[in-house]
Amino acid sequence: MLKRKLIIKTLMLFSLFFAFSNLTLNANELRLNIGFWPGELDPELEPRFFKDDLIEGGDLGGINLPWANKSTFTIYPLGIQYFAPAGGGRLVFGVNWIFYGPEYRFNRIYPFGAVSIVNLKDFMINDIEGEVGYQLKAGTNFFITPKIGGRWHRQSFTYDEITIGNVFGISVGDNQFKASAFGTYFGVDLQIYVQNNLSFVFEYLNTAFFPGFGGDMEFKTTKVTTGNNIAITNQSSSYEVGIERFKIGLQFDIDKSKHIQFGIRQETQTHSYPGYINLGFIIAGGNANVGLDTFKEIVTDIIFWQTKEQQTKGLLYFAFSYDIPM
Repeated sequence: MLKRKLIIKTLMLFSLFFAFSNLTLNANELRLNIGFWPGELDPELEPRFFKDDLIEGGDLGGINLPWANKSTFTIYPLGIQYFAPAGGGRLVFGVNWIFYGPEYRFNRIYPFGAVSIVNLKDFMINDIEGEVGYQLKAGTNFFITPKIGGRWHRQSFTYDEITIGNVFGISVGDNQFKASAFGTYFGVDLQIYVQNNLSFVFEYLNTAFFPGFGGDMEFKTTKVTTGNNIAITNQSSSYEVGIERFKIGLQFDIDKSKHIQFGIRQETQTHSYPGYINLGFIIAGGNANVGLDTFKEIVTDIIFWQTKEQQTKGLLYFAFSYDIPM
């Protein structure tokens, strides 16, 4: 299965590179795009962590309070497009980079009189997408561009926790969460001119047309608490992602080469972690016990991590484009 995914990724990237090379040589127009996409990134890990931390082996664990610092000032789009005449329309090749960097933190309250302060340090979602489309003109003021693309999605952070109260604890060492996935999507762009320099713009894309947007995840933590106790987790799984995005906006052409856009954009990502397993252990008083998770917690962890949770980003966006004739 891993070999097949690697072959698919390689073929997809080779195809995009081949298209890029040809269009670079023959394109009659190069477009530079940059945009600003503020708003909150509502994390899929928040409900997952809440359930996982609440249920510990069938017993009551800690209660996570709502996460803070969800705002992220995303620069998107940040990329280029090439246009080349072909038949009755134009081939369009595009590459974009997407970065989200909220500074998530939350508190956890325990029933035995302790509080944990958790920071997801250096949290980032780092995506690269490349696509090929074909732009058709219908009538005098309507353009439609069906497109197919590939997206490489990466999510990572460092888990930092300190517990105070009846118990004192602190995370130590390399507590890294890393997940990455690759897949393809189908989409369509629409542009409708209502005046010579003013148009409505629409975009829709979805990965559901091409199942298999996947990769893997690993998450390791080490926590030391009073009483000479050390808890170590070693979590891993497959990683499946679904992406749906829409955009509705207005474009104003300052002149033939400069354009500005503003409107509404929202992206919904659906995440799950099939095959989740935690091979952890605890060291209590110098004695190591394999099997940190009880049977009940193993079962609940699998349910909580394999469940599909959504992550949303929106809502307003602003963008600027600059065309360079080739």
